[in-house]
Amino acid sequence: MWHKRSVKPELDFKKNILDCSDEQLIEILKLRKHYQPEAAKLAVQEAIRRKIIYSEQDLMAEEFRCEELHFSFFPCIKRQENRVKIRRSIARSLVLCGVLPLVFGLMEIKAGKLPEGLLVLLFGVFWIISSAQLVKAYHQLFVKSLMIGAVTALVFISYHILSMSSFSLMDIFLLLAITGFIFYGLLFLQKMHQK
Repeated sequence: MWHKRSVKPELDFKKNILDCSDEQLIEILKLRKHYQPEAAKLAVQEAIRRKIIYSEQDLMAEEFRCEELHFSFFPCIKRQENRVKIRRSIARSLVLCGVLPLVFGLMEIKAGKLPEGLLVLLFGVFWIISSAQLVKAYHQLFVKSLMIGAVTALVFISYHILSMSSFSLMDIFLLLAITGFIFYGLLFLQKMHQK
């Protein structure tokens, strides 16, 4: 009736290794102890074929010494194209965060709280524009302004939650979790572009 398939994942390193540039292959050789043994062996063979190294003995040289990976809250992204992709991804997430104050501002205006609603609505527009600028290109000014905006939003939302007649710990947890992720993303952007 039902047959259990034993699917063995195909490990097709060969195509990936062959498509690597010489610089990428050198990076793989430097981190070879962190790759699966078959992939590392294939990378060594490809490096020998391309005459990047002439034998496995060349891997003892200082330039191919295996780099140790260290724990870090903000990982070091070496390749510029990966930095750009990560920056854009974080910035798009920040743009989505700007939708929340837009919706809340509109709800406040509809509830008859015009000044507060307009301020929150303008904050949402400011947030989305600053985040959208980070999608295009990194600029320290936008990161700093978003950090100031995040602190302002944290104070405003905390005041709102604490002034409610009843609030739950989940309200506080969600507030801290969302602002924690926002601050992590902004600090990661800042650290990534300092290196």
